[in-house]
Amino acid sequence: MALPSSVLLDTNVWLDAFDGARRCSREACELIDVCERMGIELLYAAGSAKDVYYLIGASLKRQARAEKGELSEGQARAIATYATACVANMADIATAVGMDASDIWLARKYQRIHPDFEDCLVLAAAHRAHADYLATNDKALMRHATVAALSVEDCLALIREFAAGNTARQTG
Repeated sequence: MALPSSVLLDTNVWLDAFDGARRCSREACELIDVCERMGIELLYAAGSAKDVYYLIGASLKRQARAEKGELSEGQARAIATYATACVANMADIATAVGMDASDIWLARKYQRIHPDFEDCLVLAAAHRAHADYLATNDKALMRHATVAALSVEDCLALIREFAAGNTARQTG
């Protein structure tokens, strides 16, 4: 078994990594850390940056309103700054996979098997980049994926298994 050279992270994995209130936050951060330590190239669909910015901001605004009943201008600016920093972090540690009209065409074709267009754009990005794996926590996307797709937990297990096997071979 060979160590994957690249893993494309679905938008939901980036959201998990940047929003500690999400259920899979710890695992997403761990996957990113392990990939970086093992030299596995992290990828993301370019359109995910927009979604991360918007959804992180919306989540944090919702949380602030739930706590205080309203959102101050200062809080809104701080949230926008944090969302911008999340996108900058993505760009710092991962490679954006671009998109052109052919990816939109492919995503529309993928909708025949999976109706979520955003997910289909992520599949098109994984296809374009020849990613070894797509890491996602979207069970429907995993079922319908046209590329090798793993949950974050399974992707971590695969990388750890490779690392353990590689260490055993070096010491044996």
